[in-house]
Amino acid sequence: MSRLDTAPATSPAPLPDPGTLVLLNRPLRPGTDPSTLSVFADQRWRLSPAVFEGHTTAFSIDFSPITAPFLPTVKTLIWLLLNHTSAGVSTFYFRPRTLAIPTITATFRNLRLFTDWLHGRGRTCFGEVSLADLDDYAAHVKAAESSHALREDQLSIVNRVWSYRDLLPDADRLPQTPPWRGERIQDILQQRRAIREENRTPRIHPETMSALLGWALRFVETFAADITAAFDEHLVLSERGGRSRRGRDIPPPRRPKGALTDDLRVLLAGYREQGRPLPGFRDNDGTVRVNLSHLAKVLDTARGALDVPSNRAVFAEARLPVIEGAPLDTPVTGRLDGRPWHGATIDYAEAGPLARHLSTACFIVISYLSGMRSGEALSLERGCVERDHAHDLVLLRGRHWKGVRDDAGDKRPEGEIRTDPWVVTEVVATAVTVLERLHTSTWLFPATLFTDGRDGAAMLRSRVGGSRSETRINNDLAEFLAWVQTYCTENGRGDGIPPDPVHPVIFSGRLRRTLAWFIVRRPRGLVAAAIQYGHLRVQMTLGYAGSYASGFPDDLAFEDWLARLDTLADAHQRLREGEQISGPAAETYRHRVQAATRFAGRVLRTKQHANAMLANPDLQIFPSKGMTCVLDPKRAACRLRSEEDGTRRTPDLDDCRPNCVNIARTDRDIEQVHAQIAQLRPIVDDPLAPAFRHTREQHELDRLERIITAHANTGEPHDD
Repeated sequence: MSRLDTAPATSPAPLPDPGTLVLLNRPLRPGTDPSTLSVFADQRWRLSPAVFEGHTTAFSIDFSPITAPFLPTVKTLIWLLLNHTSAGVSTFYFRPRTLAIPTITATFRNLRLFTDWLHGRGRTCFGEVSLADLDDYAAHVKAAESSHALREDQLSIVNRVWSYRDLLPDADRLPQTPPWRGERIQDILQQRRAIREENRTPRIHPETMSALLGWALRFVETFAADITAAFDEHLVLSERGGRSRRGRDIPPPRRPKGALTDDLRVLLAGYREQGRPLPGFRDNDGTVRVNLSHLAKVLDTARGALDVPSNRAVFAEARLPVIEGAPLDTPVTGRLDGRPWHGATIDYAEAGPLARHLSTACFIVISYLSGMRSGEALSLERGCVERDHAHDLVLLRGRHWKGVRDDAGDKRPEGEIRTDPWVVTEVVATAVTVLERLHTSTWLFPATLFTDGRDGAAMLRSRVGGSRSETRINNDLAEFLAWVQTYCTENGRGDGIPPDPVHPVIFSGRLRRTLAWFIVRRPRGLVAAAIQYGHLRVQMTLGYAGSYASGFPDDLAFEDWLARLDTLADAHQRLREGEQISGPAAETYRHRVQAATRFAGRVLRTKQHANAMLANPDLQIFPSKGMTCVLDPKRAACRLRSEEDGTRRTPDLDDCRPNCVNIARTDRDIEQVHAQIAQLRPIVDDPLAPAFRHTREQHELDRLERIITAHANTGEPHDD
């Protein structure tokens, strides 16, 4: 990170002149070329050098739409927002702080709307604006058909301009009286900005997510070696293409006269010996013709060099069949369900898209099984996997931005490497290794894989860094889903990825949201290739070290809350339908289920609120195998587990003691007890069973039958 001037402002900063750097006091990305930085006189200001998130699109401000009279002042205000936050800035509305680059670009859009409106009223500078003008502007914004948040932002920019009035020339200052005489925007609009009460990102449907992860794992574990080998061959050939050579100013190798014809004969002889047809393409008239461009890449020559009489004669002599396509040399070895997953070889044109699908599959595995935000996953770099051999943990080290602030409370644009790395499963490390073999980029998810000689220059110019953008990865996810659908259709497979019935569009942010659901709802379930979410929960919470800075534990608390309410709602319905309850905690169970209905519709505004609600005694009901725990921590016979934040304790359902007074049994529990009896009876009735085993199982059988008898006589306490 660099900064052209780190001295703090102690007095109002001098206004910029035409040659002043736009990002004068901003931290800059390492490696930024100072000669490329924008200056004040430029019509377009490039702000990307001050943005560190490699996965974001480029940021710039184009001043051409600003009306001419306001242009100098608007540029000055934006420059001040970028570089000056303290001395001379009024704190009546805002505390002094450095605004993030995306915030400033949004501020510019609102500033343009304000100046356009003023110009329409005949005003040519802020000094001509009256308090009555500002009142009319507030009425104009209030009447606009837009969201409340947008209207609030359009008025907030007026306060922002007023806050900087003392730094501007007299002619460019708004009236000295605060806009709307200091009245709050929410009072002017007679509406308060809605508080985001929960994460509204929709979860991916369980059947969709399980299949999506399953196919991603197939790519990572089964298809990766074949795709990587084919893509390596593809890259070698693509770099020999004319477009690629011209871009790098590399001419084809020179051969002695006649050597190319000899090499062509050897190549075609090899095709004949292997029984391979020549690569071809279908012409406009439907004829399949020899693909000279592909063969030129194989021979590392120019296409025109093959299209001469002497070499055309060699093709005619060979009389080899021609097929549509250009199969690569690398054989496919991976097998899916005991059969090759692909034909004998991968086609040249397939290799690039398959490499992109492989990268997408790795993103799904890494992002979903780590709980990372999309941007955090896209910003991972080569060598990010670490191992804690003492604790047998796989760690993922990377950079994050959310909640990273400096001593003044401002966002640190460069973010920071997480102090506590993400703790992940072994398959995540495998996915990272696959990516490191697939390409040579520093980023695990580069903006382009440089296929077919295209270096992605236009794409890279529109990017902040070299990593894939969230927009592109979302497109990649859609293409991955389409590929799986086509593959299953062409191969007669019935295990495709079913569409999400509620929210069909799958985007990257939904992966993290869905992981929390699986961890809470299916703690012991196996989903896709025997990945156990119960184990993953332990690793995830270790990785986040109980910290809520990442936001992921908030998702877990929220999902825990929803799961608990679902359980209690189901229990309440069954009680109303006459379900019988037995066991020492039967009455407490009934009381809690009835009492829990009052929690319906509660709003959880914070993680503390969510955890406090989860700790409420009336919600402490935990279904298990053949019993339901109605937890009273003081009377529990098992060893209780403390949640990571220390606000509540939960039972160890794997260590449930038969004599615990917290046990209640529902009709559903008794169905499981019947199943346990059915498993034990053959053992008890086996005359060849060892005596000690017969005695032990008979004792357990008698205990279970007493439970069933007591349940049939509901209301009678029974001794387990």
